[in-house]
Amino acid sequence: MSAPSSDISINRLLSTALKIISIELQFGHLSVPAPTLSYNDDMALRTLIVGGTSGIGLALAHHIAVAPEAIVTVCGRTKPANLPSNIDFSPIEATSMRGIKKWTDNFKGTLAGNRINLLILSQGTSNFAGRDETNEGIDRKMALHYYSRQLIVRELTPVLKEDAKVLFILNGKEGSPAHINWNDLDLKTSYSMSTAAQQSATMLDIMVQHYAAVQKGDEKRHYAHVYPGGVLTGLTRAWPWYMRAGVKVVGPLIAVKPETCAQLLLENLDKVTSAREKDGYFWSNIDSDGSVIKDKTVWSKSQRECLAEHTWRTIDSALS
Repeated sequence: MSAPSSDISINRLLSTALKIISIELQFGHLSVPAPTLSYNDDMALRTLIVGGTSGIGLALAHHIAVAPEAIVTVCGRTKPANLPSNIDFSPIEATSMRGIKKWTDNFKGTLAGNRINLLILSQGTSNFAGRDETNEGIDRKMALHYYSRQLIVRELTPVLKEDAKVLFILNGKEGSPAHINWNDLDLKTSYSMSTAAQQSATMLDIMVQHYAAVQKGDEKRHYAHVYPGGVLTGLTRAWPWYMRAGVKVVGPLIAVKPETCAQLLLENLDKVTSAREKDGYFWSNIDSDGSVIKDKTVWSKSQRECLAEHTWRTIDSALS
């Protein structure tokens, strides 16, 4: 006897939800606030974390702030509760290029000549809608995952230390030549949730190599694209019931706590970047266990320049 049509519909919804949840876990956006943790390794003196108000970003902030000399700023929409005295909060609307430009101008003015040792970009969203453009003409998901990060790096490069580390936390594992549409980089005509995720991840792969290649003089900054794996979330409260049910079943099996992810990344960061730099590379893709992801595509100069040109044209158009 065949199943009732209502049961079939629910099963299809659950199947779709689990696929979506799997993608979101893979891309590291599922996260919960982390408690203060003991961490005794040397941390960056001055750290800026955009998207640092929850999940992996906040967990990294707490780890780094354990060092008494650390000065950490976290940025996002909502101030986290119970921040240590050496973590400052700065509000930012990271989907708006104009808002970011205004924020970076203000932030640079607060540094009083100091420079940033570690810049972490972890802003993201678990929005399951289709293409949703801001009033600047950029899809919100891609604005958070890609374009806002590039604008922040461009504007803050003058205040980065010459040996600073810049970490893009998204999906440093899955980017590949098969996952980029060179004829529709901003996905105006070929958008889907999966293509947006894959395209953003691949473009970040290309840009970490671009930034490393265009450094000049004594600049030895290291740019890394991090794959955090599945990180458990508190963002599911607003989801439909069938998606929340899927998280309850799947999440604990394939995801980790944000503090675990943060600890693995920070424990291995200097080792990974130092080894890469000895081999002449000032870019890395880093896995969820803190190790380097091997055999990543090395993009050509023409590919890097093509993407950079598109990126700045799109951002500058939004700023105009």
